[in-house]
Amino acid sequence: MIKNILLSALLIFIVQANIFLQEETDYKSHEILKALNEYRASKGLTPVPFSRAMTTVAIAHVKDLAENNPDKGEKCNMHSWSISKKWSDCCYTPDHKKAQCMWNKPRELTDYIGNGYEIAASSSAGAEITIKNAMELWEKSWAHNDVMLNLSPWEVPWQAVGAAIYKGYAVVWFGNEKDLTKQ
Repeated sequence: MIKNILLSALLIFIVQANIFLQEETDYKSHEILKALNEYRASKGLTPVPFSRAMTTVAIAHVKDLAENNPDKGEKCNMHSWSISKKWSDCCYTPDHKKAQCMWNKPRELTDYIGNGYEIAASSSAGAEITIKNAMELWEKSWAHNDVMLNLSPWEVPWQAVGAAIYKGYAVVWFGNEKDLTKQ
């Protein structure tokens, strides 16, 4: 009986791991992170460790952006989230007064203990965005570039990173706490 329970638990773990690995592949998570860490290396910086928790948040967010368009509100930008049973809604405004609603997302969706900080990019007119396009947009934007390179005010080294690309959106989520969730 115990052997059957252990085998069942192992099978569930393997199925869940395969589903997550397929999601990472479908959303090009590792490809984006490779491009990000290559860019950091070109600037003499160390790579940011892969985070399953941050990748979970990134996948959820690009799907929410593409399917529910929370960024299409009057004042809401791409850091916004629609209302869902899985998370609280968030209209992130350009004045950053509601930044905490975005920073909380890793704790809402995963066991990650710290805040999450996001960079986001979109294509024009609903076209697909490529990793190359997203990286070029982020590198040319001083605010996004500062996040990627730990420049002021982001001088605390990132301990976790996750990413996803879907339809017209690409996002990278950074955290300054190690991801202690199951890898």
